Amino acid sequence: MPEPHHVGEYGLVINGVIVHLSNDLPIVVDLEELPGPTDRMLRCSNVRTMDGKRPAFVHDRQSTFLLPLHIIRLVEVPQISDSMAVATQEDDDRYGHAEPTMPSQTELDAADEEADEGLLARIRSI
Repeated sequence: MPEPHHVGEYGLVINGVIVHLSNDLPIVVDLEELPGPTDRMLRCSNVRTMDGKRPAFVHDRQSTFLLPLHIIRLVEVPQISDSMAVATQEDDDRYGHAEPTMPSQTELDAADEEADEGLLARIRSI
């Protein structure tokens, strides 16, 4: 666990965390640490929309934000290296070491193109 530090000091930061807010679009933030089981707030910085713009509720990009956990539906943490404090499914023995069974991106793109062609053919026939 990283050593606690004061505001303005540099330390370990988890970049690109996606926070899904209740009844609002998701935002991307940077976290110094993940919330604990007794936390009521998510402390974050560098708040931005998914396309990198400033959200309407942000007045100063350099601010530190405290988001109440009751307005957050989901916190999506990106997979990071083994040297960081966040465990991923690949790092945890509880998940096993089975190979993923999801189709590749190429297969998904080909399926999407086939679906699009079928939809276009139906639209043209109307």
